[in-house]
Amino acid sequence: MHTAKRRLVVAVHTRGELDAALDEAVNRLKPGAMIEQVGISVTRLAPGRYEARLNSDVPPGVTLEKWGCELG
Repeated sequence: MHTAKRRLVVAVHTRGELDAALDEAVNRLKPGAMIEQVGISVTRLAPGRYEARLNSDVPPGVTLEKWGCELG
């Protein structure tokens, strides 16, 4: 897992690793989301590669999952 202040990139090799890895990423971002009063978006970038980030377009307390690349 690669990290930045507002963003985490998650890479997994098997489907079995995915849920735990994404849960960990969201849990790491929650304190920042609470402080900034924003939500969290999780985007599938490619097979086995995901991005979790703080997102002011997502309401506070919400985690939005989507497929495809998010710009910005």
